[in-house]
Amino acid sequence: NAMANHGILPHDGKNISFVEMGEKIRTTYNFSPSFCFFVPAYSANMMKKDYKTGHFDLQELDMHNGIEHDA
Repeated sequence: NAMANHGILPHDGKNISFVEMGEKIRTTYNFSPSFCFFVPAYSANMMKKDYKTGHFDLQELDMHNGIEHDA
């Protein structure tokens, strides 16, 4: 969400490719290439979408037992 608020990702947070997300994380936060692949690939898997061709909306990341969970 912070990356969308700063215009790094689409401001509406919609139709973001998993590959683009990894690239933007890498250039914005300078995280390791393996981390920048793993996090979007894991997210794609949790949403049952293809990492290389799939797109998602930021709203989809709050899947129960995916990214968020019961405390």
